[in-house]
Amino acid sequence: MPESSTVLTGNLGAKVAAFTTRIDGRPVAVINTEAAHRPELRTQAAYALAGAGLDAGLILGALHGIRR
Repeated sequence: MPESSTVLTGNLGAKVAAFTTRIDGRPVAVINTEAAHRPELRTQAAYALAGAGLDAGLILGALHGIRR
């Protein structure tokens, strides 16, 4: 995993689980807040974060954070 990654949350609508990008070479991900209530979005968000190169600990932490 890169030294610095950023994970944010936001209202992305009913069909977007997450999106990822790179800013200055660092991965940045936005997870849909709706994933806290919809398991299918949570699963899709996890795949998006893994595909962006984030490690499992950061992914689990991010997904746990939206479920609070």
